[in-house]
Amino acid sequence: MPSIDLTSSLALLDPEETLLLGISGGSDSVALLHLLLEHGYHWLVLCHFDHQLRGAASQEDARFVEELAASLHLPCELGQENVALRAQRDRLSLETAAREARYTFFAEVAKKKKCSRLLLAHHSDDQIETCLFHYLRGSGAAGLSGMQPLSHRMIGGVELTLIRPLLAISKKQLKNYLEKRALPFREDSSNESLVPMRNRLRHQLLPLLDIIFGTTYRQAILRTATILSAEQEYLESLAAPFAAELTLNVHKLNTHPLALRRRIIHRWLRNHHFSEVGFHEVELIHSLLAPNAPKKINLPQNRHASVRGGEIYLY
Repeated sequence: MPSIDLTSSLALLDPEETLLLGISGGSDSVALLHLLLEHGYHWLVLCHFDHQLRGAASQEDARFVEELAASLHLPCELGQENVALRAQRDRLSLETAAREARYTFFAEVAKKKKCSRLLLAHHSDDQIETCLFHYLRGSGAAGLSGMQPLSHRMIGGVELTLIRPLLAISKKQLKNYLEKRALPFREDSSNESLVPMRNRLRHQLLPLLDIIFGTTYRQAILRTATILSAEQEYLESLAAPFAAELTLNVHKLNTHPLALRRRIIHRWLRNHHFSEVGFHEVELIHSLLAPNAPKKINLPQNRHASVRGGEIYLY
């Protein structure tokens, strides 16, 4: 039996099917790779994306992953893009631009390999940070439920199935796993920078909360995420049929409770390729439901919405 048992987390996967593994070369993804092999999952395609943000260090990460794949006799797909240029060109945050570029690469590999299941190495510490980060920014159940063990994302006509088997495993457990086996990995120096907000939360706020509350609050956040995840799934199932429409019918939308109206609008905007949808964007669309609402509003990303014939259109 492996020291970290992922049997339940991998229950829906067939060890004989080909799976994509997003791997940075860092401790989390390298640990996931070796754990998958221990659990009998040998048909893996390692997918590494270079964001070209750290110069020679980024190139060394790619070389490390390539050599690791070769040593394990696994196929490896490498991608790269100047993410800083993408962010500037598309007027996106660096984090959003990096995520979009990375997932575009994953979708391209999925299409090439005829495999849509992608394993990611997000762990419980990532989940706690995500939930707390969303709470501090202002979020509903969707944000507070954090990352899901199983989710789907449509990119360029390719539907990726995202699987996160490590959400119940801590960073410390993963590091211990690697150290006991003397398994090498790459350190990303940018993770220590206090410039990104998420890093400040990780290195400053969470350690302070550990001192004030003790570490038990971390499990409380994870429990809350689990509870809200079930509620999120239920609301999403109700919203999905309406959000799949090309337009939103004002009369039909107004017949639903406020919580469901907001969920439908949120899902509808995501379906129409808005990269970042928050409360502000949802409320802008919601304002069109009022009897004396304006007929047209401006949205982020140089997009617009208008009401014609009782239907809300995006363009």
